Amino acid sequence: MRPDSSTDLQSPKPGQRADGKGFKIGLLADSNMSSKYVFELAQWIQSQETMHAVLILHPANPAIANGPFRGQITRLVQHRRRFGALSTVSRLLSKLLFRGIVALEKIRLKKTLRHADHFNSFNLFSVVDEMIAISPIISKSGFIFRFNAADIQRVKELDCDIMVRCGSGILKGGILSASRLGILSFHHADNRINRGLPAAFWEVYFRQETTGFTIQVLTEELDGGVVLMRGQLPTRSYFQLNEASVYEKSNYYLKRLIGRIALGGTLPDALPSVPYSDRLYRAPNTVQTVTYALNQLSYRTRNMANILRGRELRWRVAFLHSDWRNAVLWRGIEIENPPFHFLADPFVVTKVGKSFCFMEDFDYGQDRGEIAVYELRENEAVRAGVALSEPFHLSFPYIFEYQGGLFMCPETHKNRDIRIYKCRDFPLGWTLEKVVMQNVSAGDTMIFERNGRWWMFTNIDPIDSDDHCSELLIFHASSPFGDWAPHANNPIVVDASRARNGGLLRDGDKIFRVSQGQGFDLYGRRALINEIVELTESSYRETCIAEVDPYFKNDICGTHHMHSNGSITVFDYLSRSSIRE
Repeated sequence: MRPDSSTDLQSPKPGQRADGKGFKIGLLADSNMSSKYVFELAQWIQSQETMHAVLILHPANPAIANGPFRGQITRLVQHRRRFGALSTVSRLLSKLLFRGIVALEKIRLKKTLRHADHFNSFNLFSVVDEMIAISPIISKSGFIFRFNAADIQRVKELDCDIMVRCGSGILKGGILSASRLGILSFHHADNRINRGLPAAFWEVYFRQETTGFTIQVLTEELDGGVVLMRGQLPTRSYFQLNEASVYEKSNYYLKRLIGRIALGGTLPDALPSVPYSDRLYRAPNTVQTVTYALNQLSYRTRNMANILRGRELRWRVAFLHSDWRNAVLWRGIEIENPPFHFLADPFVVTKVGKSFCFMEDFDYGQDRGEIAVYELRENEAVRAGVALSEPFHLSFPYIFEYQGGLFMCPETHKNRDIRIYKCRDFPLGWTLEKVVMQNVSAGDTMIFERNGRWWMFTNIDPIDSDDHCSELLIFHASSPFGDWAPHANNPIVVDASRARNGGLLRDGDKIFRVSQGQGFDLYGRRALINEIVELTESSYRETCIAEVDPYFKNDICGTHHMHSNGSITVFDYLSRSSIRE
């Protein structure tokens, strides 16, 4: 079974417009030569049976069109006349330094398979056959674009349902209302936190844990439009990689949003507005550029030194004879990692008076995990053996009961499915019962019953980018082996600070979802314990009641998982050590 509109891009149904025409989308662009993201958007629109695109070209500011650096020189000359030669030289130096860093990072990014074409240009004329050209009236600063009445009327006559800003310029005036539903635009940041440029740079500079994106309908307020969606993604280690990652994922959500708008014929409800109290970010000055470069050099040097010393970030598992509410983590009894392995994602089960911990056992030599089992005794853990091994990676051995049987739903995203195994001989005898979802890259799936309905919480990566930290999706069914229907509000969360599952806890009738908070370029910085307050087929609400931070042992930098059976609590944590230990 494939998930439907919760993960796949859906085209609108025929006949949504009263005039019988398909949903028409105007692409406002500087040139027919576009980035791969605009090109992919145009391709996708044209592939939908009831959508079509029209290209609205508005040639950019000549200074911008001739290259960003030439445009900067022009503005610096103007700056010199106002503020003097010394300030002009300083600004020119900062531009040169920043361009040098960007050039080096471009080389680095082009070596990656996924983002090698991030900087390439593509011809929109090869996919869009309808086009008009209008002329912007450009402000002295070179950034604000307005249009005369005749051009605005020409755009209105196209009868676009919606337009998408795909080029440069801050659009002002009548163009904002020249289509039925306005102009959609990205702000490649969370506009509650960061407004300005360069997109995706300042999050790396400040080592922020997530980088946001905002999809809005433009208004006269810069970066302060009517917000239709926000998302938070893990911040990557350097500027250009972070930019490429945010552009790619946010482009998916723009297409998904357009599909939703086309399906309903109206805009979704806007998100609440909040005051913006930070500054307007601009291109980094000389000190900031040098600081960024030194931080990147230090970061890469430390990583290389650790690699040369054979010291890896390795997960470890510990347990306590305590319920989870009263757990004191520094008292945890560590389960030793086997040499060239690490242990993570523990779940504890008690049967016939004995408690067993199921966990991921990752083998560095095989570069994949299997599910190992340890018997938990008073002050030690004894390895019982391997419960499950496959030719592909296994982790997160989530265990649940159904009709008197014991079942396991491990993570199998490398095999692109969600599967359930049944226990035939506890604790090591497990066989495949059913593959419940196929053709999905899903991480850390949890299945449980609540109010007579079965629920699946999972972290699906919709674009196969190996990011299972940003989206939480919910499905429901009459049984674990029934037909899983998507929640009406999928994805429930698009936020790497709290989306990924990290275990399930109970306290009486209350259920708590453990989620992960990611760090700057670090997987699994902290765990959050969230009480599930409301869960229906059309609503979901959780409240964070506690954060579990990695302060309970020396020299650890992460913790991302917790589980308890009421008398024993198991958890994991991250530290750096030799894989031989």
